[in-house]
Amino acid sequence: MKVIVILLALFVGLQLVIRLWPLPNVPWRGGDVEAGTGEWTVLGGYYRQSDVVSFDQLKARLTATPGLSILRETPTLVAVYRSWFWGFSDMIEVWSDAGVVHIRGHSVLGMSDLGSNKKRIKSWLNP
Repeated sequence: MKVIVILLALFVGLQLVIRLWPLPNVPWRGGDVEAGTGEWTVLGGYYRQSDVVSFDQLKARLTATPGLSILRETPTLVAVYRSWFWGFSDMIEVWSDAGVVHIRGHSVLGMSDLGSNKKRIKSWLNP
């Protein structure tokens, strides 16, 4: 019985740390993206640009995603996505420049997101 209580306490404590961890002021930790780069993968993050989808279409797809909350809409759209079970947060940024939509996402905690940002962003760009 003690083992179950200890494991439950550890799980609850971990959940509190993950869900109450402060969000960064600078959402992208992936470093500078070189001009002309259409796709960029870094440890824990992913950047992509597209001229196939409009900013408004992408914003509608983001707002329809469960677990995503928009934090700011200008000058760039900044949102946070929280995974369902663990509640890990990923920062998402979207902006438009000369008819091209740019989107990037990066995990807040840890060094790796196991490709979840890349998978999510590709699903938003190519539903």
